[in-house]
Amino acid sequence: EVERYAAQYAHARTALEMSPVQAVQHVVRTLLTSPHFLLRIELGPDSARSAGALNGYEVASRLSYLLWSSLPDEELFDAAEADRLATEDELQEQVDRMLADPKSAAFFQNFFGQWLGTRTLPSHNADATRFPLWNDEVKGAMLDQANAYFAEFTTGGRPWSEFLTAPHPESRLVEPLTANDPEGVRRGFLTLPAFLTLSSRADRTSPTSRAKTILEQFFCVPLVPPPNVDIPELGDAGGDEGPVENVRQALEKHRASPDCASCHDVLDPIGLSLENFDPIGAYRTAYPNGDPVDATGVYEGAAFEDISGLVPALVEGARSGACPSEQLFSYALRRRPSGDDRTRLKEIAERWGGGTIADLVKQVVTSDAFRLRAKGKAR
Repeated sequence: EVERYAAQYAHARTALEMSPVQAVQHVVRTLLTSPHFLLRIELGPDSARSAGALNGYEVASRLSYLLWSSLPDEELFDAAEADRLATEDELQEQVDRMLADPKSAAFFQNFFGQWLGTRTLPSHNADATRFPLWNDEVKGAMLDQANAYFAEFTTGGRPWSEFLTAPHPESRLVEPLTANDPEGVRRGFLTLPAFLTLSSRADRTSPTSRAKTILEQFFCVPLVPPPNVDIPELGDAGGDEGPVENVRQALEKHRASPDCASCHDVLDPIGLSLENFDPIGAYRTAYPNGDPVDATGVYEGAAFEDISGLVPALVEGARSGACPSEQLFSYALRRRPSGDDRTRLKEIAERWGGGTIADLVKQVVTSDAFRLRAKGKAR
């Protein structure tokens, strides 16, 4: 590569009659527009390993961009040069080393931020007139708290089985939102102010949106709206009918329609269980119009009083680890699963067993899907 660019410089000086400065500019332009600079190209091995195997440098690149969102460091390059990244033991050791590096914050912030939507929080806004505690400082603190929560499951050793039940990291700026919490109500991802805010509208909560996010994002359950149905809005603050205050009552109108009931019968019990939390995640017992909040419901035949009573059923539903396995697989490979991937994903989830996200990373990066490239295809 060096010889090629040196030859280009010489060509620019002699054949193109450029000055030294112009020749350097010509070489820099060529370098910056090269596919090798703009793209991550995987051509396969120079060794005699299987035709689909990536070479050490390509595996190192996959690892570094997965865990650091940046290029490999010297130690990873050395491992690639020595062909050590061909072994599962070395890959797992590198994962431990790289996750211990502060640069790994890029991994859990980007992975969870993309999967669970927290990366969109900076662009989210709530109605500060209706919710005076809302401001940019609080919004930033919400995101910091969520990222600290994700870190506990990635580098902090906390198992995935506690993702819906673990205590929250302390945050001084978020404290005003949690000051009125009853004891024990604020635990797990679903009661993080960041999630509660992102799954709400600016002026009111949206139980449908909250439940849809939980089912589609957290459980990987696709939800398709009924065909040829004009779904009415619950209403907007300041609209002809005034602001929607009691969301449960408004949703009952949707359930009265057979076309809407098929979805709302699934979504509403989950979403309404979080109605004690307003659009910025603060605890409440009444709506702005004075109506008491009713967060009760029935899920899969079991009655509950609020989200605290629903969480055990959700924890049981998440026990297989299928969804996080699929999400990390897609994030690491930069594509959705297809074909034989389903068998691989089942094996990854079974071997992982709901341990830490670091354990799941190891299962993904030691899988054939991460270490091999389909024969005859360069990426």
